[in-house]
Amino acid sequence: MYKKKKKKHNTFVTNLFALFNIIVIILVLLTGFVYLLFFKRDTVSHEENRNLATFPEFSFESYLSGEYTEGIANYYDDTVPNRSFFKTLIANHIMTLKGIKYGEEDGGVELYNTEKKNQETETPAEPVTENTQTTTGTIGTGTETTTTTAETLPKANVAAANGEVSNNILVVNKRAIMLYGGAWGNEELYAEDVNAYKKALGKDVNVYSMVLPTSVSYYLPENYTDLVESEKKDIDSIEKHLKNVTNVDAYTALLRHKKEAIYSRTDHHWQPLGAYYAAEEFAKQAGVDFADISEYEKHVLSGYVGTMYGYTQSATLLNNPEPFIYYEPKTAVEVTQYSTSFTDPVETTLLLNPENFDNSSYYLVFGTDDNIRHVKTKCRNGRNLVIFKDSYGNALLPFLTSSFENIYICDIRYFDRNAQNFIEQVKATDVLFAMCTYSAVGENREHISENLNRYDGYTAGN
Repeated sequence: MYKKKKKKHNTFVTNLFALFNIIVIILVLLTGFVYLLFFKRDTVSHEENRNLATFPEFSFESYLSGEYTEGIANYYDDTVPNRSFFKTLIANHIMTLKGIKYGEEDGGVELYNTEKKNQETETPAEPVTENTQTTTGTIGTGTETTTTTAETLPKANVAAANGEVSNNILVVNKRAIMLYGGAWGNEELYAEDVNAYKKALGKDVNVYSMVLPTSVSYYLPENYTDLVESEKKDIDSIEKHLKNVTNVDAYTALLRHKKEAIYSRTDHHWQPLGAYYAAEEFAKQAGVDFADISEYEKHVLSGYVGTMYGYTQSATLLNNPEPFIYYEPKTAVEVTQYSTSFTDPVETTLLLNPENFDNSSYYLVFGTDDNIRHVKTKCRNGRNLVIFKDSYGNALLPFLTSSFENIYICDIRYFDRNAQNFIEQVKATDVLFAMCTYSAVGENREHISENLNRYDGYTAGN
């Protein structure tokens, strides 16, 4: 009788625990269902520097092809509420357990191979924020992470005949480095494009080329050099093929200061201090005054984790933020922003207020790329400068406000005027091409010649 009661009691307890487990599972599933279905969904990922998926528009064609239902699944998967919190949690506590790192004494080595989604933009792409309308594309964020030794790391994908360069990223010594794939003849095409501007503009306009190296030229450990081609070799080749165009040697100017924070560890851009040294070299070549950095107001933003974390999701980068330091001229300037066709003027500021920026978007203090900006300075030397640039060129602008009377800064990717007509219209005395190697020898190069040959109906004197 006792055994029967004990058995009955054990069965009751077992059933009670089973019922409890079922209720807990139902509550967890129900809570997750309510959370995922009704809580506010994110629209922007600051860590990955991209807009998240949107709910697809219905059409019978997309429904029958399966694109509509696939789009719905992608939307719910990509826009999880509090996505940033969960991504950080995974990067900090789960991804760190994956794989084996080599070289623990210097932070380990991680190799990331990312897929280029938008080949119309430089590589990698720009940050996006909720309060800006930047239209640059992004690199795919569903990247696979590989940890391996130097002996087994693959050779970086070299540029194809059309100028496409590698997007491989190496994380080493707590720094993310793009592995440069080489120009393979496209540096000569870049020189030809810039030479065409000088030929069209004639002797009265000075034309300069300043191709900017990336951090791989200064911070790649020696035992990984077989992964990359030489930026210095391609930059030297560009100089060799320039005709009547003044070369600005930013490479050597930056090399002298490589021990300083001239490039970001967590972003594909340089730091403003690097732009300062490059601008100083350009001012020497142009024969204009240049203000010492002590004449600028220094701003320090802490906790910066830039685009490279978005591309790699590396916990190493996330857990090792860096300060973002930028400099503001103390002398007042007048700034007017125009559309990419040089219409619709709006007064603005030289630098944007970073108070409302996410810490992955601090580089946007220099503004976005999809506009033309005119800066009227207190300088009175009769020199007017047009800068054709990629995103690297944005950081140059504050450091040239003591050197030119008027500065017009235009992104080669978002410029809807005939370049020669525009230069004549603004009475430019100097034209500077300032962009990183990826733009100079990659697909962005094509915009340079397109802008010179574009029809816009404007003629000098209108």
